[in-house]
Amino acid sequence: MNKIARIARLLVLLWCSNLTFSQSLDEHFVVPDSLKPFSYEEVLKKFWGSYEDTAKAIPYLKTCLAKAVQANDSLKMAEIYARVYFYEENDSLKLEFLNKSISLSKNLVHTLYPAFPYSSKGNFYLEKWDYENALDNYLKALDYAKKSKNESFQYMVEYNIGLIKSELGKHQEALQIFRKSREYEEKRGIRDTIDYLDIMVHLTESYTKNNKIDSSDYYIARTFSSLNYYDENLYYQLLLNQGVNFYCKKEYLNAEKTLIVTLPYLKKIEDKAFLVKAYYYLGKIKESLVDHEESIFFYKRIDSVFNYTQFIVPEVREGYLFLINNYKAEQDFENQLFYVDRLLKFDSIMRKNNTQVNEKLVKQYDTAKLLAEKEKLIEVVYTKNSNFKLYIWILVGIVFGVTILFYYQFQKRKLYAQRFNALMKEQNRRREKMAKESVINAKTEEIKKLKIAEEIKTDILAKIEKFEANKEFLEPNITTNSLATQFKTNSKYVSRIVNIYKEKNFTNYINDLRVEYLIEELKTNKKFRNYTIKAISSEIGFNTTEAFSKYFHKKTGLYPSYFIKRITEYEDELEVPA
Repeated sequence: MNKIARIARLLVLLWCSNLTFSQSLDEHFVVPDSLKPFSYEEVLKKFWGSYEDTAKAIPYLKTCLAKAVQANDSLKMAEIYARVYFYEENDSLKLEFLNKSISLSKNLVHTLYPAFPYSSKGNFYLEKWDYENALDNYLKALDYAKKSKNESFQYMVEYNIGLIKSELGKHQEALQIFRKSREYEEKRGIRDTIDYLDIMVHLTESYTKNNKIDSSDYYIARTFSSLNYYDENLYYQLLLNQGVNFYCKKEYLNAEKTLIVTLPYLKKIEDKAFLVKAYYYLGKIKESLVDHEESIFFYKRIDSVFNYTQFIVPEVREGYLFLINNYKAEQDFENQLFYVDRLLKFDSIMRKNNTQVNEKLVKQYDTAKLLAEKEKLIEVVYTKNSNFKLYIWILVGIVFGVTILFYYQFQKRKLYAQRFNALMKEQNRRREKMAKESVINAKTEEIKKLKIAEEIKTDILAKIEKFEANKEFLEPNITTNSLATQFKTNSKYVSRIVNIYKEKNFTNYINDLRVEYLIEELKTNKKFRNYTIKAISSEIGFNTTEAFSKYFHKKTGLYPSYFIKRITEYEDELEVPA
């Protein structure tokens, strides 16, 4: 990373400067007499000697560009455009400089160009949380770095892709990348300490997100002594990770004390990701301490950052749910609606990231890595003659296994589609059938065995009908005892009447009502489809997401997530004009 990484950090230093590179590459620039005798390489060396001093660095870069243009040297022009990017504050000009650098160098054979300007474009979009454009440019940078066999740059770009994976919730995959980055830096002797410490910040955070708190604590302790000396910002980012670990270990007071210390420093950093996480965990701590007023304060701070930056972290979604439920309980419908709209906007951005960006990650990064590993495997197979046949059979087995897997997935999707269509038709038939049928259809012999007085039976059936009409089955923890208490009768009577007249046991009767209600609700209520599976299960009376998903699959042959996705597509198909 070396000089490249140092240049990348210049952006932070230059935000504090009053100088800008806007209009700095105008055609009227005249090389100072003091620099005319020097060659391009000599002026560039002077630049590196004072790159942190903007007033000196800018004239050096202008002079380098003028000499490169005069010599019609595409590579040198590309180098300067890629560097002046870091001195420019105007976003349009920043991208213009990088695009010029790419255009000038894309047909050259070089270890760093155009990989470096592509990577810088990726950083530009990553800082704006535009993961799709960031990933596009990182993938191009990675491709050029591989072609030029620049191993160091490959690791740097893959590390940035790891950051995107982490923000998208792909924590296990991100952890693997961060671990490889740490191992590579340590193996080559930690050439750039700041970059190494930055890796350690994200590595410890990733261990925490993977519920490996002990590993995270170990690397935090190992890193702290050197981190404070080298970089204050990284120190407080690492301190934030330590505060989160305290929270995970339910040491709420230590967590709160640690996180509060980080806030003044995290607010100064342009990247608001760490600040958002600090607000989120302070909100969670206050929830745990039953201080709802303070929880609301911190969750609203998250919303203010989101409203300003459109930055999202998947886990902070819980903060919006807390605000919605709080205002719902207070019957403050105006604020409840406000945060429902905010949550829908949040979910919309998250869905875009989870579909478009994840799809690109799989197709263009993960699959590419898999294919590269496959090529290595084939090379090994052909070079090790003694094991040649064995390796060929392994490769054939892998291909066969993958083929079978794809075929299984295809058949599974086909089966699910058939089940979905059958379910939609069955729902319509069931409504017509229920309208015509009467409870009198129960088997005569079993009714006789009830041994329940006619007036009691009639009363319970009427109350069951009212229970269904009022959708009281959506309440959680319904049992025969609770329903019998509500009906002011015997629980055995309720159980026997449900068994005979509904032709199912009591638990299945309640859960069937819930699932049938949900299917109808999802067909008609588009907002309901935006709920998480956890929220839906709670809304219709199930105690756990797992119990809800299992019963929905048992009842319909489909999982809730598939049904929600398919019903949206089904509705879109119906709306397409003939």
